[in-house]
Amino acid sequence: MAWAENPRITMDGAWADFVRLWAACRAGMGGIAHWPDAGGVSDQPAWVVDAFAALGAIDAELNEDERRRRRA
Repeated sequence: MAWAENPRITMDGAWADFVRLWAACRAGMGGIAHWPDAGGVSDQPAWVVDAFAALGAIDAELNEDERRRRRA
């Protein structure tokens, strides 16, 4: 995927921290290893669950693109 500018540089620091939190909380193959707040999924803020799902979907798409490029 081509970027006009590197999102790591242009992303607001708070969102960059959130992406790092998502990365720290995920398990192998994109599963959730643990949630940021105590308890299960129903104890998490809805926006965190939705954002983790969105980041997981983006990660899966990027991984699939990488696999396609390797096969080509």
